[in-house]
Amino acid sequence: MKNKNITIIFLVLSTVIISALFYNNKIKEKYLTHTIYSSTTILNITAETGQKNFEKTIIAVTNEINLIDNILNPYNKKSEIALLNKKSSEGETEIDLSETLYFLFEKGFMYAKLSNYHFDISVGSLMNIWGIDTSSSNQTVPSKKNINYVLNEKSGSMYASIRTNSDKSHTLLLEKPLTFDLGSFGKGFILSKLVEIFKSNNIENFLIDFGGDTYAYGLNPKKKPWVVAIKKPREYMDNDYLAIIMTTNASIVTSGDYERYFIEDGIKYHHILDAKIGYPSEASISATIVDTDPLNADALSTISFLLGSNFYTNSNFNYSESYLVTEKNNNVLIFIETNR
Repeated sequence: MKNKNITIIFLVLSTVIISALFYNNKIKEKYLTHTIYSSTTILNITAETGQKNFEKTIIAVTNEINLIDNILNPYNKKSEIALLNKKSSEGETEIDLSETLYFLFEKGFMYAKLSNYHFDISVGSLMNIWGIDTSSSNQTVPSKKNINYVLNEKSGSMYASIRTNSDKSHTLLLEKPLTFDLGSFGKGFILSKLVEIFKSNNIENFLIDFGGDTYAYGLNPKKKPWVVAIKKPREYMDNDYLAIIMTTNASIVTSGDYERYFIEDGIKYHHILDAKIGYPSEASISATIVDTDPLNADALSTISFLLGSNFYTNSNFNYSESYLVTEKNNNVLIFIETNR
C-alpha cells in the first residue's frame, strides 16, 4: 500500500454534510439550497448562484434524474434495463442498447473483471431471491440449493459481451439468461450528469448530496473547501467520525452493512452481495472512496467493501483516497490510503 496512514479510528456507511450554521445574512443569500425527492432517494443541493439560474438548474436536474430513471430503474417496468431483463428472461440473446446503457455496461463489465467477479452487474437474480430492495416481508435467506442454481444458471458477466455494429449501434450479446442491476454505480453516474449541469450553468461553487453520494465543487460559503464527515459504522466505537474530509472537486461515496439489512434467526444480512458466493460480503464493515469521478467512486466503494483489504493489492483500481474498516476477532482494523 502507498502512503498508508492509520491515525484515525473508525468508519462509516453514510456521508454527512457538515453545513455552516453561522454565516452572516449577506453570505447566506448567495448560497441557495433545495431538496428534490426522487423515488426513494433524496437530493440535497447547495449552490452559489442567482435565484433564476438556480431555478433553471433545478428544472434541468429534475429532468435529468427522470430521464435516467427511465433507463436504469429495474423496478420501473418501462425502463430500458427492465425491458432488457425481460427480453433476456424470454431467451433473447442479442438485445439493442442505447448509447447510455452501452456506456454503463462497458463500465460494469470492466469493474467486474477487475474485481475477479466479486462485483457483478448480473447480480439481479441474486438480489431477487434475497428480496433485496423489496418490502421487508420478502427478504429472506435463500436455500443453498437456490443460491447455487442462480449462480450457475442466472448470473455471470463473463457470459455476456457488448458489440458495436457497423451502423454504430450497440448490441448486448448473451450466452444465457441474465438479470442486470446497475444500482452499484447508478447513483454515481447520475451524480456525474448533475455535475455537468451545474458546470454548464456556470455555477462555480456547489455541493450535491444524492442519497449519500456526495460531490463537492469549488468553495463553501466561507470560501474554503467543503467539509464532509465520514461517520462511525458501529455504535460501540468511540468518537463521532472516522474522518473529517476537507475537499473540493471530488466525490465521496460510502458503502456499508448497516443501513439496508434484515435479521433472520438472530443474524443480520445486509444488501451488498458477493456475486461469487451469493451471500452478503463479510470482508468489510464499511468502505469510502474519494475520487474526482463520481461513477468511479461509487463503483469502487462497493468493490472495496466486497474485497476488504485485498482491494489494495490490485493496482488497476484508481482513486484519490480510500477509507476501509474491517472487523476480525472482535477487533476493528482501519485502512486509510492515498492513491494519487
